[in-house]
Amino acid sequence: MAGNLLYIPYTIILVIVLIVVGVVIQIKYRKLFRKFLAISLPMVMIVQFYFWNVDFNRYVKSYLFSSKVFKFEHQQELKGISIPLPNRTVLLGKEDGCSPYYITYVEDKEFISFYMEELERLEKRAGIDNYSFLERNEEKGFTVELPSNSKIDIMIHRKDSEDNWLLSIYYNSKRE
Repeated sequence: MAGNLLYIPYTIILVIVLIVVGVVIQIKYRKLFRKFLAISLPMVMIVQFYFWNVDFNRYVKSYLFSSKVFKFEHQQELKGISIPLPNRTVLLGKEDGCSPYYITYVEDKEFISFYMEELERLEKRAGIDNYSFLERNEEKGFTVELPSNSKIDIMIHRKDSEDNWLLSIYYNSKRE
């Protein structure tokens, strides 16, 4: 089941509209009724599948509404830093600034090469001091050192299904 409660009224309204339009077409244009059903029912089924199947919902969002950048909104020292996200990355939360958890459909090799390039750019622009690749348990990713000695960990690990990864961004304040 999808996580948005608004899908329930959307579904009810969609079914009511489908019935009303179907009745009007049946009464006024009898010959078009079968064409209407042949077009509208598959469309309604796809929309409902999008609403109620979480995996399909995320898969479609990865193409149509993917997240591009993670921006820290709550830590004052990180207000100017934005971390680019790989293509086909979908937020697992309500707001980008609050949730550092994403689903991404890129492979681990693509993830590593993407962040090697992006972190190199950030290092040249003096946004970060240093970065290094790290692999622990089933996680792979990068630890990024900021000028204030704080660290940001950008990690991925395999989720239950085979076609996506969970991407997590952790902020660790000054380590002494």
